[in-house]
Amino acid sequence: MVAIATGLGSCGGGGGGDSSSSNSDSSVTTVGKIDGFGSVYVNGIEFDTSQTSYEVDGEQEFDDSALGLGMVVRVEGQVSEDGMTGIAEHIEYDDDLEGPIDNGSLVRGDTVTTFTILGMAVQADINETVFDDGASYQSLAEGQELEVSGYFDGSQIVASRIELQSDGEDDFEIKGTVASYDENGIALVLQNGSIAGPYPLSDQVELEIPEDPVGLFVEVELRDRGGILEAVHIETEDSDRLEDRDEDISLEGILVVSGDQVYSLDGVEFVVSPTTVYKPSSLEGGLTAGMRLEVEGHMQGELLVAEKVESEGGEIEIEAAVGSVTASDEKNGTVTLDLGGGRTLMVQFNNATYYKDDSDSDLDDDDSFNLSELMSGDFIEIEAIQSAGELTAVKANREDELSETEIEAPLEAYASGASVTLLGVTFPVDSSAEYEIDDDSVSMEQFFSELSVGSTIKLKDENFDGTIDKVELDD
Repeated sequence: MVAIATGLGSCGGGGGGDSSSSNSDSSVTTVGKIDGFGSVYVNGIEFDTSQTSYEVDGEQEFDDSALGLGMVVRVEGQVSEDGMTGIAEHIEYDDDLEGPIDNGSLVRGDTVTTFTILGMAVQADINETVFDDGASYQSLAEGQELEVSGYFDGSQIVASRIELQSDGEDDFEIKGTVASYDENGIALVLQNGSIAGPYPLSDQVELEIPEDPVGLFVEVELRDRGGILEAVHIETEDSDRLEDRDEDISLEGILVVSGDQVYSLDGVEFVVSPTTVYKPSSLEGGLTAGMRLEVEGHMQGELLVAEKVESEGGEIEIEAAVGSVTASDEKNGTVTLDLGGGRTLMVQFNNATYYKDDSDSDLDDDDSFNLSELMSGDFIEIEAIQSAGELTAVKANREDELSETEIEAPLEAYASGASVTLLGVTFPVDSSAEYEIDDDSVSMEQFFSELSVGSTIKLKDENFDGTIDKVELDD
């Protein structure tokens, strides 16, 4: 691990209000997916867009109507001292991949499907990926032409957004490092190591590359000419979404770990120091590949020096009915969950919460909701983190119905055969409850004999009465 001495300046993000800030707003470059509109919400920051310039897929746009939920964007602007609000001066979006799903590549699962486009691996998740413009998880099919935005996790693009390209679209885009180039064509090494091409150059190809581009990261626009893909435009591209001028950074992505604790996020290598703040604190010493993180810090040469590392994936999962909502605005407030039998649980929501709406109550059809739209009796699935005894929602998904109340969290206390305590709430266990360890049915006696405080267990209440009907433990 690289040790860095720090005298850190201001940086926004996270919505936690604990970033190390100066006495005034600071210039910050924010890279992450769009989590909401009404302003533009990225990495927990509510950006005012009243004076923003936009560039979308290389074209100038006039407002945020050209943007969509799940798009991974770069925002240049000012962020307030508390890291909650900002002013966006410029927002830029460029998709990661455009093209048809390769024949023979689609591997479909109930919740996760993988495929390749022009050789580049993509993962779509029914719960995490935003589908738009006619695309849907269920309709993914080989030959279907898609536009993909997301994060590279070391082997594939984990899609945060997938759009269906227009019928008859014959222009595609792919990015990679130039492996070979001459007057006959160009071949790329993609981020997942696959070779794409060689693609012949069109007679009218537009070149924005040096004479010898081998080893450079580029974007290639391809056009289908009777079944042959020709390169019609080639330009150099940053392998990450940062610019040389960027100093203070808020960056979201999926953690890639290589070598001796060499960390990178969305192509940007970062280092931690003794002054790095972790949220939750359990992240310190526990960073592992595949985690969804937000890292705030400043650039020191080619390295991002992390001031704060925050989990973007919940370590706690809850499915329950909403009891009440107390909100200070559309994104910030407290949701009290009804766990049955008079038991309740309070969860904090903020600008960093990702709001997803899969219910029929999504009347504006934007696949999102806010706290002013959430009602008592609504059903909600929450991923949360716990810090200093407070639960904060990382992601919330409103559903039309739930088959049961479900909680997955670390065990705090138990009485063998009688009760279990999670998140400060004690639940009685039904006398006829089912018990499982690693998906195998076991007796009540065996289950509690192998149980220990701190183990993560899953509780299921099928009757919504606050009494547990099934308990599961994964060793």
